[in-house]
Amino acid sequence: LAQCVSVRQVGRAVYSQQVYNSRKLNMGDGEGSILLPRLCHIVRWSDFNGYGFNLHAEKGKAGQFIGKVDEGSPAEKAGLKQGDRIVEVNGTNIGNENHQQVVSRIKAGGEETRLLVVDNETDELYKQEKKIVKGDLPEVRFLTAVREDDQIETPPAVV
Repeated sequence: LAQCVSVRQVGRAVYSQQVYNSRKLNMGDGEGSILLPRLCHIVRWSDFNGYGFNLHAEKGKAGQFIGKVDEGSPAEKAGLKQGDRIVEVNGTNIGNENHQQVVSRIKAGGEETRLLVVDNETDELYKQEKKIVKGDLPEVRFLTAVREDDQIETPPAVV
């Protein structure tokens, strides 16, 4: 006898309703956010100085974290949140890199950078599931700071 299973799609990933519900975090307002890694594409805006966030390390915790995110900044529009842990910078895992190395990777992106981040709840969930957070996971949510009126020159792909 075939069993019908309700499914939900988030990004490129498809989940059973049961798995989707287990990843949903109730934010207290009746709405929830899904516990998934976020790939934040941050671009410099001509009318804003910098990306609008700072980077810091936390005592007793490995890794680099997002500090203050400026209101109205490219970082805020791209979905960065204070306390996010950075997993990758421009596709490279930074788990074993120090603060200066991570800053250099971000600056090497020029006018744009891509940060794969997880908030604390998502980080804990993936650790519980013994799942490694990587940018090529199908469930990664892509968020961008590109505005409709911005002119972003993307270099052609190298083949």
